Amino acid sequence: MTKAAAYVHHMYSQFEGRAAVTVGVNSDSESVHPFVYENNSQMPIGLIAMSIDHVSDSAAVDVYHISAFRPGNGQGSEIMNFLCNAADEFEVRLCIHAEAQFSGRRTMAGADLINWYRKFGFNGDGTMYREPRAT
Repeated sequence: MTKAAAYVHHMYSQFEGRAAVTVGVNSDSESVHPFVYENNSQMPIGLIAMSIDHVSDSAAVDVYHISAFRPGNGQGSEIMNFLCNAADEFEVRLCIHAEAQFSGRRTMAGADLINWYRKFGFNGDGTMYREPRAT
């Protein structure tokens, strides 16, 4: 199993909640793994979807979707910290497209969203990448 496959399996197997997701960095992916993220109190606080299909690097993961159920309360940051810490542990590169998902609630977009991803170590302007950090 590749590092990326091990990372996705680990993340997907931790949470029982599932959701349908059809957006992302690579629209050719055949297998997107969406799940409901739960905090340490087992409270559902957001959605994550990821894939390793059509990624030429065996240690890279496309993050197709990330959203907090209650934006502006630190839940998105909690989810990103979880993703990034696990990516460091599994030594995988994360790829994400900085694209706002408008839901009728307060949502970051444009430069604000790009700068938010940069706080977690992502580089780039539209399609962004985060290399694993030494643990």
